Amino acid sequence: MVVCKQCGVELDSGMQVCPLCDTPVNPGKKIEVNPSIQRFNEQNVRPQLLKHILWQIACVLLLSGVLATLLINLSIVGHVTWSMYPVTICLIALSYASLIALWKAKLVVQILTGWIASSAVLIVVQWSTTEDWTLSLALPILTAVNMVAVLLTLVISNIKKKGLHMLAVLFVAVAVVCLIIDGILSLYFQDQLRLGWSVVVSACLLPVTAAILFMYFKTKNNRDLQKIFHT
Repeated sequence: MVVCKQCGVELDSGMQVCPLCDTPVNPGKKIEVNPSIQRFNEQNVRPQLLKHILWQIACVLLLSGVLATLLINLSIVGHVTWSMYPVTICLIALSYASLIALWKAKLVVQILTGWIASSAVLIVVQWSTTEDWTLSLALPILTAVNMVAVLLTLVISNIKKKGLHMLAVLFVAVAVVCLIIDGILSLYFQDQLRLGWSVVVSACLLPVTAAILFMYFKTKNNRDLQKIFHT
């Protein structure tokens, strides 16, 4: 087996440079690696490579979407109008994807930093256009979603035994996000708090959440039921 001297990642025969750390390698020299070190590398280096590949794919898709919408908008109208909405969403998504893929930090820190970066994107959009939706509508929704994401991350990280109940927690978080977004939209467009579609979504998620919790508590101490329901 041929491995990189620097990071220990396994290399294909004939490689002159490590694809992960760009360290020159000698393809003719085989290096014996401790099996425990090899397993560690396989469990840590390969997920990092996959994360970088997914980030590159996300960059290509999001930036292509930004370019395509801007070109279509400019070719039809002559100036930027409706394309500002998908462009802003793509840039915010790109900021989160870049932080999660390239920055090794706790997920809570990544989310909060992503919120700061996304808020900066909204401020730039507000400064470059005459629209007021960026700070009065998009920023409150972005803040609310991030706060719920942070709380969800903290709750899940403090759950010692991971199980089916984590899905119930996720459904509750989705219901809360829907209620908050619906409330912000109603305040922005109607100048009053009126919940509509979010109540329907929450009502649909409630029995599903209850069923998941019931299944979890019934199966958590029963090995036979755990095997049946894969909990």
